[in-house]
Amino acid sequence: MSYEERPQNANKPEGPPSNAPLEEPLVEIKEPPLWFTRALAAPRESRHVTVDGTPIHYLLWGAPKEGEAPKPGIVFVHGNGAHAMWFAHIAPFLSEQFQVASMDLGGMGESGWRPERYTRESYAEEIISVVRDANMTPGYVVGHSFGGFVSLIAASTYGEELGGFIQVDFGVRPKGEHEEWFKDNPPPRPTRVYPDYETALGRFRLAPDQPLANRFIFDFIAKESLREATPEPDHLGRTSEAAGWTWKFDPKIFYGLVLGADLNERFADMACRKAVVMGGLSWNGQQEVMDHHRKVGGDATPIFSIPEARHHVMLDQPHAFTMAIQGLVTAWEAERLA
Repeated sequence: MSYEERPQNANKPEGPPSNAPLEEPLVEIKEPPLWFTRALAAPRESRHVTVDGTPIHYLLWGAPKEGEAPKPGIVFVHGNGAHAMWFAHIAPFLSEQFQVASMDLGGMGESGWRPERYTRESYAEEIISVVRDANMTPGYVVGHSFGGFVSLIAASTYGEELGGFIQVDFGVRPKGEHEEWFKDNPPPRPTRVYPDYETALGRFRLAPDQPLANRFIFDFIAKESLREATPEPDHLGRTSEAAGWTWKFDPKIFYGLVLGADLNERFADMACRKAVVMGGLSWNGQQEVMDHHRKVGGDATPIFSIPEARHHVMLDQPHAFTMAIQGLVTAWEAERLA
């Protein structure tokens, strides 16, 4: 997730910032390289599927052409307060082999806001609805951070419809360490409205914050995180008390949200394949966290970390992250078709 103005406790499922020291200062890359501009220029579709009366938006690369048979697909699920564009530089590299979706969870990005509270079950239903709407046969769900949490709920609930689930830098904790992050949150307040676009853009932050060399990715997702604020409803019915610029997420997305004390059981017992990919420099990638996932997930569950990546793996090491996802899903597909 990112944003300076964010819901209270919104970064807690992400874990604290890594305390792993940098061996040398990072050199920021601000000019977008050719591979990045090509990825953003790749053809994609913008689609919506309605879930409980709420329009859920997703982007789709590599959809089968008319008359072609359905094919397996990958659905990327972003972290809290984020949006589908966090994977716009990843998805095109997988779209020759798979159809690839990147979705906006309800209340975030270009998806509608629910009139009532959001729940882990409502998010899980949104994820499986994207799989179904894109006619993925089967679908593989890749969830990062908070998206890893709600994707875990989706995979444990709808696993028979999925080919597999990849949990990215979200840590399932031992039962004795379980905590309900949002239990004592106060009622949400509207997101801050900034007087102009440049001021709002300058307030964008990663959460948890971390050093980042690929500044060009940061700048891109920052621009995609803002919406124009007006007292009049926009195309999704969103209003603001003042005119200006503000964040796209619904300030109540975490109000009353329950994580649940059953995550270990759900991770251990699901009807689809599963894997865990952590950032090697992330708090979630520490040895004790990895060992717990191996204990709960069993010997057949691939669990590994990506070197030189912190929590925001797809920003730190985009190519290594892409190859990790491609390798896992390709192997699972070969096993399924054998």
